[in-house]
Amino acid sequence: MVFSKKNPLAVMMLLIVVGVLISYQDVENHVYSNPKEVEEIASDNLSTFDTDPTMNFLGKSFDEIKQVLGEPDEEGYSDLLGPHYYILYQQEKGFARFMTPKLDGDKIAASIILGSGQEIIGAKVGMLFSEIKDFLGEPAFGPELGMDNLYYMGYFFGDENHQMPEYFISFSAACKDSPTQDAFIKWEAFEFE
Repeated sequence: MVFSKKNPLAVMMLLIVVGVLISYQDVENHVYSNPKEVEEIASDNLSTFDTDPTMNFLGKSFDEIKQVLGEPDEEGYSDLLGPHYYILYQQEKGFARFMTPKLDGDKIAASIILGSGQEIIGAKVGMLFSEIKDFLGEPAFGPELGMDNLYYMGYFFGDENHQMPEYFISFSAACKDSPTQDAFIKWEAFEFE
């Protein structure tokens, strides 16, 4: 490509590229653009995080989870929240649903939904957002209104992989000041083979 008056397309392309490079800037206050913030949140809760029994189920096969928790109350396939296989445990202190998008071979728990009464890293589903902040610190986002008219507050933990923190935990509630109704935990480092 020759940059001259005879080739206006080349000159225009060069101006566009230069303009994009000059105007590029990092997203402000976004957890992905601030790895230090992710490290600080994770390190504040590291000892609890590493020993939390629920977090330890991420990356385990459904068979390994069954060895610890016994036979699930329900097991199957669902398209709700995206296609996935799941095992569901109903307990006195709430439900725990382990999910995997993997369609064949070992089914590995890549995400978990916890119901009211269940606990994750010291924060119990059913607490207010303000109470969860007491355990986990300032969130990466929220509480903010989602598309389904629920409020969400989320945290990112662990090392970054492909510009994505290793773990994501989100709590939801009907209102900013009402008790949380569930927690969604996702192992972002999960990769298909």
